[in-house]
Amino acid sequence: MKNPWLWVPLLCGALGSPAFADNYEWNSGFGMGASEYWVDDGNNNALLVSCPKLYEGEPSTEGYVSAEATIDGQRYGSDTLSGDPGFDVIVDGERWSNPFFTDCRACGSNFPAFWEALRQANNLYISADGVRSKLPTAGLERALPPLDSPENNCRSAW
Repeated sequence: MKNPWLWVPLLCGALGSPAFADNYEWNSGFGMGASEYWVDDGNNNALLVSCPKLYEGEPSTEGYVSAEATIDGQRYGSDTLSGDPGFDVIVDGERWSNPFFTDCRACGSNFPAFWEALRQANNLYISADGVRSKLPTAGLERALPPLDSPENNCRSAW
């Protein structure tokens, strides 16, 4: 090859372009002080659960579970106090109304049962505005730790 510099743009393009391959199963990670759990079906439907880590001695008003759903390309958030529209989760035929919103006593009391049902789900749907989308359940129990696990940062506001 006479001019090796011709390869530089190709290599930069290949190395600088992240490849986000949908694996259609639940994943988990930690970043920016929060544990996150997510799934994407590759068809504009996804669920992202965020659980901020509370550090001892640090007060936090943002230290509770929250979630964002994408249903048929439309975004829905669980924090209805901030104006998010909310969404439902249907686990094995049981509808949970905006289960990641835990900022009321009744809402928070339902969260532990919902979390355990979610971890064991065989069929999972998210729903809002009359649209319902099925999400994969592969890897769910592996990705979502039990609520009482030391690795689980998800807390109900109540």
